[in-house]
Amino acid sequence: MAETNIENKKNNTKRLAAYWGAGLAVLLLDQLTKVVVDWRFPLNWSMDVIPGFFNLVHVRNYGAAWGMFAGRTWLLGVVSLVAVVLLVANFRRMSEGNVFNEWILSIIGGGIAGNMIDRFFRGSVIDFLDFHWREVYHYPSFNVADMAISVGVCLYIAYAFFGKKKDSAAEETSK
Repeated sequence: MAETNIENKKNNTKRLAAYWGAGLAVLLLDQLTKVVVDWRFPLNWSMDVIPGFFNLVHVRNYGAAWGMFAGRTWLLGVVSLVAVVLLVANFRRMSEGNVFNEWILSIIGGGIAGNMIDRFFRGSVIDFLDFHWREVYHYPSFNVADMAISVGVCLYIAYAFFGKKKDSAAEETSK
């Protein structure tokens, strides 16, 4: 019995290390790409990669998504810090013991931490991916952290609506 508990604790520790490793990987990739953009390209630089569709740019966002709350960088940094702390403190409850949710929450946490670091240490968030459709539509520039947060939140919500029903149906058929 004691050996089983020790083995379970080891497995849980390994799982948590893998999840936080994924979050750390997102954070490091985000910061690495931003450092390269910041060191290599001047502010407001732009290069067509796929003309009429995709540019690499170097812009700064002094707000949140789509420039909302511009000029409130420190407040947004504090909100990010609180979000990361709450995510870590409530990780088990929020993941509901579901492996998929645990991976997603780790990736979201890495993204939040990446933009938080920018806000505290750079005074703004570096964005460098710029998609548009000719002159008709222009999506706001973003970065790796933004992708991790957006994709992670969408997957988390999708699982909340569709994954739980599938899981409970699978449980019913296995009984």
